[in-house]
Amino acid sequence: MISRRHALGAGSLALLLAACQTPSAPRALPEDGTIDLLTLLRGKPEHRRFAALLTVSGANTRLGLRSGAVTLFAPVNEGFNGLPAPVLALLDNPPSSPTEAQRALLQPIAFANAAFGLLRFADIAARRNTVVTWDRARLAVQPTGSRTATLAREGVTLAAGRPPVAITRGEVLAADGVFHVTNAPVLPN
Repeated sequence: MISRRHALGAGSLALLLAACQTPSAPRALPEDGTIDLLTLLRGKPEHRRFAALLTVSGANTRLGLRSGAVTLFAPVNEGFNGLPAPVLALLDNPPSSPTEAQRALLQPIAFANAAFGLLRFADIAARRNTVVTWDRARLAVQPTGSRTATLAREGVTLAAGRPPVAITRGEVLAADGVFHVTNAPVLPN
């Protein structure tokens, strides 16, 4: 005959084992400069498309401590909506071995959203609120708060009805640079 104490113990053991098998929520990666940019972006589901953009375009080879610090303007996934279908197809289903044509399609967008050096808001202000991107364009950065701003590419006017690109959360630190979360990608000419 099983005693009540043994039955309760067996039930507790079963609950404990079930809890161990339940998948836990993914752990948030630290934003304190200990993890590299690409790993940090890949670990954030809201930046899945931007991480794919960096990889498929080949811009990921310019990231890393050996390449020097960089600043990225990292759009959330929804910010890419409205881009041409071939671009979205590559971002949503990135090929493991992109062709030169696929790289060439995405590289201008990647280079328009990256800058040389680790640029926090204070650094950008010291540069007269201007950032030079990898494609040698100038971005005017107008602060709207302590960690928010709007971005405008010099020489490019916004399409009618399209809101300006905005930094919605700035200064996410990584080991090899910093990224600023944006509502949409900065588009090349």
